[in-house]
Amino acid sequence: MSEPSRGGAASGGARPCRLALLAALPLEVRPFLRRVKARRLQGLGLPAWEFSPGEGRGVLALTGMGEEAAGEAAKRVVASWQPQVLISLGFSGALLPGLAPGDLVLGGAFHRYDPASGRLDEVQAPAPPRPLEALAGYLTAAGLPAAIGSCVTTPGILHKGGQGGALKHLPQPALDLETAALAAVAREAGIPFLALRVITDTGGEEIPDFIREGWEPGYGPGLPKVLCWLAGDPRRLKAMLHLWRRSRLGAARLAEGLGVILPLC
Repeated sequence: MSEPSRGGAASGGARPCRLALLAALPLEVRPFLRRVKARRLQGLGLPAWEFSPGEGRGVLALTGMGEEAAGEAAKRVVASWQPQVLISLGFSGALLPGLAPGDLVLGGAFHRYDPASGRLDEVQAPAPPRPLEALAGYLTAAGLPAAIGSCVTTPGILHKGGQGGALKHLPQPALDLETAALAAVAREAGIPFLALRVITDTGGEEIPDFIREGWEPGYGPGLPKVLCWLAGDPRRLKAMLHLWRRSRLGAARLAEGLGVILPLC
């Protein structure tokens, strides 16, 4: 995994910070790290960077994919940096029509969904640092499409068309693999929590089976995995390029959205 670095590496230490941002994948945050000229941090045991959000100190760490990895990383971040605000960010898939690629979703409710049983559990989270309606208004005023929705965390990438009605009754459900764990850690720590997700696949689109069934915890598929997928069927390249383009759009939109939101938190 190649990580951006700015100004050398610094020691993470145990200095408190104002904002702690957590994302699963390097692809989700590269434009943001360039935008804020972030400096790589050492000492946390996770890929991490330091930046200035205007006032105080901001840090960003990568958790890797999956709820277990995200929860453990969040606990480490909270213990080490004692943030005043915890922010979850990254890619999400829309379940229903109405959300387009690049749309930003602010988490107004949080759920954990088990596709095997169909069980949908709400996860309580602390209030965000600013009212979501106000944040959505600032994003819209900046020309960024934004909605307040439901962040639904699943144990794996779902085949969306095969899911039952419980999910479809939620307002603007956006699927991911980590947010519920981060919300739970914020609740335990008693610190404000905000989720900012960006849509990469719409409600009418499915992640290809070879990716959906072959995903693994970690920081995303490396070159050997990609080559293995292509060796299995070179026609998969078209779908992979499509998702890569959507990911680039999503990462750029996250960086823009954070540029609007972070000074307000």
